[in-house]
Amino acid sequence: MSKLIDAEIFARKKHEHQIRKNIVITPYSDHLEKVVKILKNLGITDDTILAAGWLHDTIEDTDTDYDDIEKIGKEIADIVATLSKDTRMIHDDREIAYCSKLKEGTWQAQVVKFADMLANLEDLENSLYSSLDRVKQVQNKVEYFDSIKVGLENNKKNIPNFDSQIKRLSDVFLQYGVEINSKS
Repeated sequence: MSKLIDAEIFARKKHEHQIRKNIVITPYSDHLEKVVKILKNLGITDDTILAAGWLHDTIEDTDTDYDDIEKIGKEIADIVATLSKDTRMIHDDREIAYCSKLKEGTWQAQVVKFADMLANLEDLENSLYSSLDRVKQVQNKVEYFDSIKVGLENNKKNIPNFDSQIKRLSDVFLQYGVEINSKS
């Protein structure tokens, strides 16, 4: 089997009992599928990046570690490791370290984070979060976007539909009263 199919099967199995915190109960794998769809909308065709889209939450949200993902592919595992927060750290330190890791990460990890952010923001209106928690979620996404925008802008040649999707992200942020500067 291909690494992309292996990644999808692995991710669906690892997240099979998880659900999204939404008004309508949806399997967590719906989020992963949306991330991969956004990556494809960005023009990403590389199986390594698409596989990382399927697996981006497995280390952080399941009993998976780097070695488990490395069996599917080392490059995939490296991307997923970049996208995984160190849950042993206290919240504020963890967020600072995570943003730093995103900023220093490869464009491949950054484009997966972009797709993850867009999927989460587009799903926010269906979430069970309070208004205050939604504002916090949006603010976190602004910090993440600020961490990856230079790397994405510098690698636009690798992301064919970046401009249309950055507009889509900007429009979603505007729904929450936040204007982002997409230029580095």
